[in-house]
Amino acid sequence: LMAQIPRAQLVVQGLVVVIALVVAQQIARMLQLDHAGGVLSVASLATVVVCARLGWRQALLGVGGLAVLSVPAVFSLNDPLLATLVLMAAGLGLGISARWQLKPVYWLLVVSLCMLITNSPLTPGPSPGQAILIAVALMTSGAVATLLETRLLSLVGRTADTYSFAVAHSWRRSWAHGLMLAAATLVTTPIALANHWHTSGLWLILTPFLVLQPFVRESWKVALHRSLGTLAGVLLVIILAVGLPQTVPLQLPAFAAAVLTVVIAIRRGHRALMLTALTATIVLFNSNSGDLLLRADQRVLASALGIAIALLMMALAHLIERRFSGSPRMLAPEA
Repeated sequence: LMAQIPRAQLVVQGLVVVIALVVAQQIARMLQLDHAGGVLSVASLATVVVCARLGWRQALLGVGGLAVLSVPAVFSLNDPLLATLVLMAAGLGLGISARWQLKPVYWLLVVSLCMLITNSPLTPGPSPGQAILIAVALMTSGAVATLLETRLLSLVGRTADTYSFAVAHSWRRSWAHGLMLAAATLVTTPIALANHWHTSGLWLILTPFLVLQPFVRESWKVALHRSLGTLAGVLLVIILAVGLPQTVPLQLPAFAAAVLTVVIAIRRGHRALMLTALTATIVLFNSNSGDLLLRADQRVLASALGIAIALLMMALAHLIERRFSGSPRMLAPEA
């Protein structure tokens, strides 16, 4: 599968990502939301991946849901309870999407939502107009990214993948997984907000979304891949921080890492490789040259804590499952 995409399509795909990111930055400036450039860029990146994997309808549906949740997310800056409720809703929805194996695609949209909560681009006490402006900016950048993906890729003969939405898990398992993701935010969100971890809190909240899976055996494997991807991404950022001249803006390597992330995701490359590129992308979009090394180090610590919380929850869920089902194995595959 890794060799099935022609080189011309990969080149155009990279061009789509770069244009989508540039447009996202321009939308932020036009709407006087300069500090929201990173949020819009990550949302555009996620929309491109969803569109490439699932089609334009699902891409618009996903970014539309993100835009709706962004309104209460903006107002949760000084309200940990509201922030937790917003992320619980996102976690529940993401878990239910595992019924059709959509979670690995949709979780990228959650990154932007977490960024709005942990590192809001707006000043404390935003007005309703600013909240609506953020939602409009997200929807606009996502719509442009979707248009670019569908139109430019069609010029080189690529059509959107036809996704069958085949059922992979029962409703019981999907709801249980969603409830587990929602419960994880009850632990991670208060910790991140109470300690004002900002970008490091983003990694803490996101990690259980990545690690927790419907099956225990998958969670252990994903946790290993997550750890390897995180360490490799941090190493890449450290190399850039040491070797990159101060005159070179961080947007340039950020764009390159973003293109690499999309290419790996579309080609369904190894999870650790995609996380390596995504780690570098998000860190570069949310850093400046002076604190690049500091943010990379904080990401390792926050991710390690997030992995520990996720695996502890899996262990507790294992005990609960055994107690109520009498099964020696947690969440065994359905017949």
